[in-house]
This record gives sequence, structure tokens and C-alpha cells, in this order.
Amino acid sequence: MADEGAENQKATRAFSCESPGFDWLRNRRIAWLWPVAFAVAIGGWLLASGVAGALLAAAGFAAAGVLCVANAVHCRRVHCTVTGPLYLAAALLFVARAAGWGIAGGWIIAGAVAGTTIAFVPEWLGKLYFGSPGRGSGKGASRPLPS
Repeated sequence: MADEGAENQKATRAFSCESPGFDWLRNRRIAWLWPVAFAVAIGGWLLASGVAGALLAAAGFAAAGVLCVANAVHCRRVHCTVTGPLYLAAALLFVARAAGWGIAGGWIIAGAVAGTTIAFVPEWLGKLYFGSPGRGSGKGASRPLPS
């Protein structure tokens, strides 16, 4: 019976992403990749023109999307389950733009920003991980709403 309780605690701690490096957003060795990916995407959209800019933006969004999907699978982070596919879709739209489709880059960026904002709402309300007990899990998961 005591072994069962210890196993449940161990599984809960592992699931909650409290162990160092389990949630990639809290792992300094991995977390820096997201800002770099977004810098590439924004640089491609704003600084480079034509096909090269669209492909650069697609590469940045693809990298961010893969990181988010991997973190969602790895840790079940709520916003990553939304932003991962969202950024991959943005990458595909930028590839379509590079192929000559008349898709405005500003609309792709606006959709990504709006979707990202919406994806963070559950986390702002205290739900950091899917399947976690109660109002979230892990450090800072059940913080009060801002006044």
C-alpha cells in the first residue's frame, strides 16, 4: 500500500513537469530556441522580400511549431497543444505565399498572434498542463487571477 502511494507521487511529480528540464519552456537549454525561431520568422516577414522572405518566415514558424508540438507531447503543456499546430499552419501558409498564392503575410502573422493569445488564456486562468489534477499543476500553476 505504501509502495502504491509512493508510485502515485512519483508519477504525479513526473507528470506535473516539476522535474528540472521536463517542461521545455522551463529548460534554459531548450527555451532559447523559441525566440530565435520567432526572430527568423519576423525577420523573414519584415526584412527579406519575395520568395526568400516567405521561406525564411516559414522556417521560423516551422521550428517554433515543431518545438511546441514536441513539448505538448512531452509535457502536455496546454498552450503548446494549440500553438504547435497553429505555427505549423502558419509555416505552410508562408510556403504557399512563396509558391505564389496571394496570401498577405500580415494576415498570417495576425492569425498567429491572435491564436497564441487565445492559447494562453487557460494558463492565465491557472491550467498549465492537460490531465493535471485541479487547477493546473507544477510551480505557479494555481496563481490567482490578476486584479
